[in-house]
Amino acid sequence: MLIRNSVHYGLAIGLPGLMNFAGLMLFTHLLTAAEFGHYALALAGLNLAHVVGFQWLQMVVARFLPTTSGDPQRVIRNVFAIFLALGLVVMIVGVSAALFWQDSSWQLLIALAVPLALVQAWMQLNLTLASTQLAPSRYGQLLGAKSLVAVSLGGYLAWSGWGASAPLLGLLGGGVLASLMFGRTPWIGIHPRCPTRPELTEYVSYGLPLTITFVLGWVISASDRVLLAWLDSETATGVYAAGYDLAQQSLGLLLSIVNTAAYPLLMRKMALEGEYAASHQIQRNGELIFTVALCGAAGLIALAPALTASVLGPAFQTDARQVLPWIAVAAAVSGIKAFHFDVAFQLAKQSKWQVYTGVIAAVVNIVACIVLIPLYGMVGAAWAALIAHTAAAICSYRLGKRVFAMPPVMKQLGRATAVAGFTYLGARWATLCDLPPISQLLVGIATGALTGLIASVLMNIAGLRQLFWAETRTN
Repeated sequence: MLIRNSVHYGLAIGLPGLMNFAGLMLFTHLLTAAEFGHYALALAGLNLAHVVGFQWLQMVVARFLPTTSGDPQRVIRNVFAIFLALGLVVMIVGVSAALFWQDSSWQLLIALAVPLALVQAWMQLNLTLASTQLAPSRYGQLLGAKSLVAVSLGGYLAWSGWGASAPLLGLLGGGVLASLMFGRTPWIGIHPRCPTRPELTEYVSYGLPLTITFVLGWVISASDRVLLAWLDSETATGVYAAGYDLAQQSLGLLLSIVNTAAYPLLMRKMALEGEYAASHQIQRNGELIFTVALCGAAGLIALAPALTASVLGPAFQTDARQVLPWIAVAAAVSGIKAFHFDVAFQLAKQSKWQVYTGVIAAVVNIVACIVLIPLYGMVGAAWAALIAHTAAAICSYRLGKRVFAMPPVMKQLGRATAVAGFTYLGARWATLCDLPPISQLLVGIATGALTGLIASVLMNIAGLRQLFWAETRTN
């Protein structure tokens, strides 16, 4: 079930992911590094508004909808009412900030960010609902429509000279159109309903620690861009963001596919069969998450020169190539922490413990950025990100074992590292061939994926060997 669902969500998420790559290619060719830096900083602020105001609602849907018997629509009605109330607060705060901001160029970006924050939050809520209801087709339609319109409209506006506001307008148009086309069905007949005091207390007690954790996660993932702009320049931020996004989008795409398939299965196991069954499922999920994370990082490291030369604009390539390998490892560690270690807190309904891991990582990241950026520039920012994510992962694992029976980490790490080694060798072979960068990239992805898949089957990662033999006998 896990592997099959991962394949389904791979199709649903993979094509939109390719569109995001196309967007990164377009924007790094059509925008200057400074304009891309402005866009990256605006997006960082937008993400902060999302994690503060709305992301905890997604977790409420994912956690409570599968386990609510009798009237599951009650959760959706409650969440709808809370979303509307939070949206009003965001509008008031955002419009006030746009009116009183002194820099006129930033006034426009903030004004665009306000409706975009609401649209993005609604999109994410719909995606979570589709995932929780095990509806990969609807999930893919939402993501696909949004990505296609965002890249097409944003690219056209960037080509027309709209600067940093172009990709923001593209995201806004894509989110609106996708929600109207594919996001209405689950809400037909749903009317907002204020939750009762016990329900609200349960939601808040579960979601508030997560909100604090999400904010701390934002500090870890986005404060390096803000500090880089402050300690270096917005141009450096643009180049760094391009390299960061290239690694994060590619590896984050793979991990999102696995987690989107794995998390609902785990929650259903916990709700229907209890803790023992959930422990077995989390071990299988963990094997797959470790392997995908480390193999993805290995492939990115091997193909970094070909990847940057094929995707990024000339002004971004040289410096982004230095950043990408470090961010690839940081993204792998971050994915393992978020999609595997942190699940222990969610299963035990002890999400408050994630706050401790977030505080440590946020402090480490800020201190490391302040120390390393003046000395090493954007590479120092990448090192700071890796140090912070590693500290967070270690803390999450050690604390998570105290609240839920997590599988041993060294066995998972060793098996995944072995598969990642084969993936690296397969991808690295392509870079030694006398081919253009784009050909090296495509061949390297194919050979790296093939060698990694063969190694995974031989080592029976997440039961892959049994699935392979079952499919062989069926055919």
